[in-house]
Amino acid sequence: MTTETAATELPDDLRDVRRRLEQFVAERRMSELIDTVIAVLAQMRDSHNDLAMRLRKALRELYGRKSQKVEASDLSQLLAALGDAVPPSAADAVKPAEPPPGEAAPPEPPGNVPVPPEPPKPPRVRNGRSPLPPNLPRRQKKVPVSDAARVCPLCGKARVCIGHRASETLEFIPARFELIEELREKMACPSCPEGGVATAPSEKVMDRGRPGPGLLATIFTGKFADALPLYRQAQQFARYGVKLSPSTLGDWMSFTLDLLEPVAARIGVRVVGSPYVRGDDTGLRVLDRDHVNGVKRGHVWGFVGLDDGVRLVFYDYAPSWDPEHPAAVLQGFTGYFQGDAYAGYAKMMRDGTEEPLVPAERRMGCAMHIRAKFEEALKAGDKRAAIGLAYFSAIYRIEASCKTDALSPDERKARRDELSLPHVDKLYEWVKDLHPQLVPKTHLFVATQYAINQEEFWRRCFIDGRFEIDNGEIERQLRCVAIGRKNYLFAGSEAGARRLAIGYTLVRNCHMHGVNPLAWATDVIEKIQGGWPKDRLDELLPDRWGKPPPSTPAGLPSAAIDAD
Repeated sequence: MTTETAATELPDDLRDVRRRLEQFVAERRMSELIDTVIAVLAQMRDSHNDLAMRLRKALRELYGRKSQKVEASDLSQLLAALGDAVPPSAADAVKPAEPPPGEAAPPEPPGNVPVPPEPPKPPRVRNGRSPLPPNLPRRQKKVPVSDAARVCPLCGKARVCIGHRASETLEFIPARFELIEELREKMACPSCPEGGVATAPSEKVMDRGRPGPGLLATIFTGKFADALPLYRQAQQFARYGVKLSPSTLGDWMSFTLDLLEPVAARIGVRVVGSPYVRGDDTGLRVLDRDHVNGVKRGHVWGFVGLDDGVRLVFYDYAPSWDPEHPAAVLQGFTGYFQGDAYAGYAKMMRDGTEEPLVPAERRMGCAMHIRAKFEEALKAGDKRAAIGLAYFSAIYRIEASCKTDALSPDERKARRDELSLPHVDKLYEWVKDLHPQLVPKTHLFVATQYAINQEEFWRRCFIDGRFEIDNGEIERQLRCVAIGRKNYLFAGSEAGARRLAIGYTLVRNCHMHGVNPLAWATDVIEKIQGGWPKDRLDELLPDRWGKPPPSTPAGLPSAAIDAD
């Protein structure tokens, strides 16, 4: 193949490069030729690294661990590889904690940075079988010995029963359907036909439907607690001998969620009335005939509040990512709000005014989101990000000790002031020194820029011991939506998406407070349809269900923490 033929087969961009290089050779401009080749190679390298990083990230999302934790031993090795570039405070951040008084410190291994020893594995304790509930129904099954064993092999006389050796077998009896025929009494006066007929009211929960409260609660729990799409539940019911179409189950589920909506709304009022709320969102595919693709991306917002020390979570559906949707939920909110760097938080306005719904002095940042940027930079190959991760490792180690020691809010704030804030100060000292030296748009540059932008909001997490340093709670509460949408794939309509938010609100609050959602839903559905008074609605909320009503009016919003 001739040189001319090979050149004509090149893509247009490479043909231009070749022509340019040939021109440099002809004009003996070798330095410019070398610069051009180096520039092309650098561009190819950057493009390759970017694509490789995106591929690793996609594969990790599909198959890898979601945890961003980096082991202390790995951090120590990375810091050791950086040598003198590591600030002493970062090296100290990954050192093991000081031993208690009277105990000798473990020997430090050689090297620039001491590697914390692996904690000894606790001895494996065999606790035996898990105890079974004492109220399980029991029946005895007597097992006789064989006829041959009833005769003594020595003298040939018949053996006598001297007792039984007991053992237990745990059996499962599949659920069953039961058809209840409701016979409503009719009364009439035989002497006064014009007196009419008195008929007992129906106790069915659906006037035109056949499901009882237990069946509705089972469908509700399967959908929102176990992430079972309705068609799979229909398949389960068919195995029990009852064929119910998914569309019928969908109608019943809509009825159930509309019935329980006031309970979810009351939870939302308590969340918005709390002094400290954490919020975030996740995507949800929603069918839409008017959309060009037939499906659009909606959003499920989650909000975790702290009402008189009681954690509550509330979900709401938004058809877009516009800030007016979370703002509509938070209109009565006057406390501190913790979230990520979503720009819409600054654009949320109070109705009828230009007043920011959550002013900057009441917004809080998230350590997890800041740390994640450094973790991405490290995975992209920039070992300097390990310095930032070392500071976060120390800060989270202190947070873990606060939880282990069950500190009160005041005690936790005191420990943070003494131990955590120095690490925060050193982290930002390192970030601000390094940031001007970085190449824009690189992963570490993005991490340091994000950290600088979020400094004011994140530092506010340390002003009160009731505040968390990250938004992990709401991230965990949104997992139920992520798990569910992997199974049911999309919501059938915007009305269906709003009902999904109601269902998740109720089930997740049951989970938070250790309440069996099946027992709760069965009881609450029956009570509401039985005419439960609206002024006693708070007694049906999962955190108060089954408990005696308080002596003071329930559900009053807590006073907001003073912004000063």
